[in-house]
Amino acid sequence: METIEIEIKNKNALSILKGLERAKIIKLIKPKSKEKNSPVHHKGAITRERAVELIKEIEQSREEWDERTI
Repeated sequence: METIEIEIKNKNALSILKGLERAKIIKLIKPKSKEKNSPVHHKGAITRERAVELIKEIEQSREEWDERTI
């Protein structure tokens, strides 16, 4: 298993990650620090390449959301 650190920049992204956790694809690990903007950690069956794909999907979702709200 590989652990990576990510920064959540959109509420939708965290929702997507929680869905992946419910599907038992990843495991979200709460950060040790209690900082408001601390990164979310996850560990599970996900490769670095898949993480990059997820980031692209999240960015696309955010762009589509922005277009709908304009």
